[in-house]
Amino acid sequence: MTANVNTIGRVLVPAGLLVVLFFVSRSTGDAQTPAAIPTGPTACPGQPMTVQATGVYTPKPVPDITINGQPGPGAIWEAGMRSYWHCHVGGQVMMIDQGVGRIQVRGEKIRVMHRGDTHYAAPGLEHWHGAAPDQSAHFFQTSIGQTTTLWMEEVGREDYMGYDNGLASRSEFLKSGVRKKADAAR
Repeated sequence: MTANVNTIGRVLVPAGLLVVLFFVSRSTGDAQTPAAIPTGPTACPGQPMTVQATGVYTPKPVPDITINGQPGPGAIWEAGMRSYWHCHVGGQVMMIDQGVGRIQVRGEKIRVMHRGDTHYAAPGLEHWHGAAPDQSAHFFQTSIGQTTTLWMEEVGREDYMGYDNGLASRSEFLKSGVRKKADAAR
């Protein structure tokens, strides 16, 4: 009888601990972590469209970066210009060649970028990028693998100036479907 109790105890105690850990982990999740934001190509609520940006988007190769003997793909973002929130199905690599740029991943603070600074946006990662308010930026930017870009809402002033993390505008976009922001002061 004692052997059976020990055997049952060795099976039930670990199983019970796993059940308790499961419920504790479900009830203590931190809603502010980026993991709480849906990611991945199927979670990104954008739509394939032409480039969505404030101002004029100017594609311009980056002569300082050579790929197979050709200048790398890039774009000029004039001061104050930025893309709308978007994600890339296959991901994107960016680097500042000239000027001062900004990038923000949904749920995080903006990041100011200078010459040589790089950023990798994983597949499905919601982000935006553009120039500083007072300086243009020449980005090297290229998509990886499947090149579909899914576009969402315009980046409003609160996000662009670094006062918000993009979660409020995402919620608003999902409710209303409105892309153009009334507060996107340049």
